Amino acid sequence: MIKLILQIAYIGDTLIEAIILIRIILSIFSANLSNMYVAWIFSVSDIFISLFSGVTADTLVIDNFQIPITPVVALVFFAIVGFVLSELLKAFRQD
Repeated sequence: MIKLILQIAYIGDTLIEAIILIRIILSIFSANLSNMYVAWIFSVSDIFISLFSGVTADTLVIDNFQIPITPVVALVFFAIVGFVLSELLKAFRQD
């Protein structure tokens, strides 16, 4: 039972990471926020990224190239959570 819960949590974490990564890529390419797909990705990812707002500066500007930092911090956090979940799954693996 605990293995099933860990698997569901791991799949959820992977989906969250994918959505945040897509948001970062769309932000780098300055995607049009009036597009329904882009607006959906931004609204869904805001739920997970808003937890990290204010931790660092919002963007990093390198020669007119803006990189959003808050989503990157959120992505790193969820990657660490995913790693912990994967290690827990390995620990509860039945050979």
